[in-house]
Amino acid sequence: MIVLWIAAALLSALTAALVLHRASRRAGSPAADPTVDIYRRQLAEIDDLADRGLLRESERSAARAEAGRRLLTAADQSKANGVQSAPPGAMRRWVMLGAVAAPLGALGLYLALGSPGLPDQPFAQRLATWRSAPNPADLSPGELTAVMQDAVDRRPNDPQGRLLLARVQVAAGNLDAAVQNLKTAVRLAPGQAELWEALGETLVQQAQGQEPAEAQGAFRRAVALDPSAVGPRYHLGRAKIQAGDLAGGLGDWRALAASLTEPDEQAALNAQIAATQKAGRLAEPAAQDEAAQDGAAGAQAEAASPGPGPSGSQVQAAAAAQAGATPSDRRAFIQSMVESLAAKLKADPQDWRSWALLVRSYGVLGDKEKQTAAYGEAAKRFGANGDAMKALDDARAAPPAKP
Repeated sequence: MIVLWIAAALLSALTAALVLHRASRRAGSPAADPTVDIYRRQLAEIDDLADRGLLRESERSAARAEAGRRLLTAADQSKANGVQSAPPGAMRRWVMLGAVAAPLGALGLYLALGSPGLPDQPFAQRLATWRSAPNPADLSPGELTAVMQDAVDRRPNDPQGRLLLARVQVAAGNLDAAVQNLKTAVRLAPGQAELWEALGETLVQQAQGQEPAEAQGAFRRAVALDPSAVGPRYHLGRAKIQAGDLAGGLGDWRALAASLTEPDEQAALNAQIAATQKAGRLAEPAAQDEAAQDGAAGAQAEAASPGPGPSGSQVQAAAAAQAGATPSDRRAFIQSMVESLAAKLKADPQDWRSWALLVRSYGVLGDKEKQTAAYGEAAKRFGANGDAMKALDDARAAPPAKP
């Protein structure tokens, strides 16, 4: 803070000195009518043009006579008006007053509106404060992202840490950064289908629901690594329908539906297939009738619109990101992430997908009491929504985290 005050004082003094120096030079020179100078320059330009052969002699004489006449008239008017410079002493006083008043006024505003007693806050110190926050729900998305970025910086070759950071960045709306982290993650671990799937889903969000070629490539890699992956297969069929290949996309969806072992999931996908076939174009779950909405696939719901908090796999990824800390510290960090999601749902409880993530997260942590309470609260709100109840039931069946 002392350095800031010294720098501000030196800059103010230098500025005032420059202003006073310039004003002093101006005050010492008498003021003159600028019109007279204009006509004098005009006479010189006429002679220059004539000397270079660009003006005939007859034209030169006429132009000089006219310019001379105007010059004499301007000179006479200048004498009659009595143009004089302001008294040098008066000008210096006004300039001195302005040069002193400006920094003093700025100082007064800073003392009134600023925080002169606030200590320095280097980023490392603020980061340490955010890391030790008792309730991460109090952190802004940017602060939480900084905490996760610090964990990734300490373990840059941990793909699971980058996956978790990308999830946090998606929740904060920074899709570009999330995509870059996921691209790094798949370079570090190209054999993990989960990473390719996450990259594809984030690219779809970045494209505002479209299925860009890069996302399709990521989904194909995920299917090649895990042929049973539901989300990537769903998106590849969806991409065909968006591209105009209705029969091909529906064929992929029918094959996916036939491979599903859960009757409810199979019925859900079949409902969307029927709605899409009837419409002759892609029919998203939100645009289907009530029966089709009741059968929407839980995997599709998570892929199309992931919630703002950590899923079960994300909670485990948080543990990986915190590797190096003690087990109790890692669990405290994971618990804080889940509490942050719970606090957000308390403020805005309308997203059933986020409720499903919260129920799943409590299950991963092994906190059955809170999981039951969250499930009951969500069931009261979304009991008539088959989509929501299916996702909630699946979330409640999530296995606890491995020790």
